[in-house]
Amino acid sequence: MDEVDLAACLDGDKRAWDALVARYAPLITAAVCRALRRHGDDPQVQDVVQEVFLRLVKDDFRLLRQFDPGRASLSTWLSIVARSTAISSTRGRQLPTVALEEAAAAATVQQPPDLDFEPDASSLERLRIPADLLPHRQRMILHLLFDREMDVESAAKAMGVDPQTIRSGKHKALTKLRAFFAAGGAGE
Repeated sequence: MDEVDLAACLDGDKRAWDALVARYAPLITAAVCRALRRHGDDPQVQDVVQEVFLRLVKDDFRLLRQFDPGRASLSTWLSIVARSTAISSTRGRQLPTVALEEAAAAATVQQPPDLDFEPDASSLERLRIPADLLPHRQRMILHLLFDREMDVESAAKAMGVDPQTIRSGKHKALTKLRAFFAAGGAGE
């Protein structure tokens, strides 16, 4: 099959865009189906496939411009974009319902987190973690998620950030901690 003229797509050439869609729609659909564990004729799959293409053209093709042929083929890159879009589409789809009376009572009982939190010396000493290993924001995220046992959405709301920021901060913090302990940083 002929290769798609990506430069022409980025310049807004409709024929080039139509060729890209025709060439890669089956691949994107297959990636979404695998991620959602659904069949291609499922309306949710079709919605996510459309979302992938919308993400590619949004903000003057901002996402599509990020493609780097030196790092991956266009097929691989589009599969990753499709998979991440599918996974993102499943987050928050099933919103929990709570009676208004319960929500009002919970709002008055729940105390806001202390955003000036600093780990106490005893917990750092017990784990032998240097105080400067993690930035304040990452320490706060771990505190809310693990010490306060908040879910990602609640922690995001408490910190006034997007839930993805919480997920990313948690991942970065845990990666640093794993590396620290793997290197024998605990001083066993």
